Amino acid sequence: MIDIGKIIKRAWHILWNYRVLWIFGLLLVIAGGGAQGGGGGAGPQAQFSGDRDWSGTQSWPPLEEFNDWAQQNFAPLFNHPEQYVDTWIAIGVGLALFILIIGAAMTVLRYVSETAILRMVDEHEQTGEKVGFKQGWRMGWSRRAFRLWVIDLVVNLPVILLMLVIIAVGISIFFSMESMSEFVIVAGVIAAVGGFFLFLFIFVIGMTFLRLLRQFFARQAALEDAAIGASFRLGWQMFRQNWKSAGLTWLVMIGIGIGMGIGTFILFFLLIPVYLILLIPAVLVGALPGLLFFGIASLFTSGPLAWIIAILLALPFFFIILFAPLFLVSAWFQVYSSSVWTLAYREMKALNGGRPEPEPVLPAGDNA
Repeated sequence: MIDIGKIIKRAWHILWNYRVLWIFGLLLVIAGGGAQGGGGGAGPQAQFSGDRDWSGTQSWPPLEEFNDWAQQNFAPLFNHPEQYVDTWIAIGVGLALFILIIGAAMTVLRYVSETAILRMVDEHEQTGEKVGFKQGWRMGWSRRAFRLWVIDLVVNLPVILLMLVIIAVGISIFFSMESMSEFVIVAGVIAAVGGFFLFLFIFVIGMTFLRLLRQFFARQAALEDAAIGASFRLGWQMFRQNWKSAGLTWLVMIGIGIGMGIGTFILFFLLIPVYLILLIPAVLVGALPGLLFFGIASLFTSGPLAWIIAILLALPFFFIILFAPLFLVSAWFQVYSSSVWTLAYREMKALNGGRPEPEPVLPAGDNA
């Protein structure tokens, strides 16, 4: 069994004495987060409707200009969408390309940063040396990062398949409901809900186990430079030989993660005065890329649309600065968690004589 207490203390020491790791932790947090948004279909019609009488109020000239522009350019798209099919297709293609480009950039940033953290901590334990950001980036920018991406793709494949199955089942049920009696529909819905929750429970347990195995798969690829297939095989062997130590590390990190979640929730409200202080720097930092994006957008469009594009693209910079303390705390936890698992992996590896034990080979006469 590994000494989990020593590992926790050592990981804490690495966190506070190897501060270049904080930068890669921040990059990992920024790249791992996803912006979500949504809206209702009735919103634009209500916003751009000209039925309301504003004669009793004094309008702000820029806002009045934007309202006139929106009435002329946006309102027809929502009021008569069937007349602007080509426009909607162009908007959809543009958004898809934008999301694809941003997603690709964030994916590269995420896996390069994760690989850099893994290799920097491992190298520090081997030699005691600390590298700078430039060398750390070179350690992350390698085929090992690509292998981590493939490993995650395989590990998350059950989630993708589950979503496809749910969509297919939902569509088939929807089209078959017309030929069913009411009793059969009610009984089928009850059975489907019960079966779904049972399957969901089993699925969550299975994905949790895969996430645990992923700690070993990723370190085989990043630290041992193993190929993708070998990473799965050797990672599984190491887990099987050290399942007690792996389970102990997992339970300890679950407890630390719960404590971290509670602490971050409390910290979010305690830092409200800090957010107010960071508001002006956030606006200034967001304004610089905003003006750059506005200049680029002005080459292709004009009017308020260029400002809308600039503001939307500048918002991530604004929020990163505004909530910088929370991002930093999350980066600390990412570096600490990764260091704990890397140190645990190294100790398990040492217990096994430096490598996973080979699969037992039975004599030819014992195969029966």
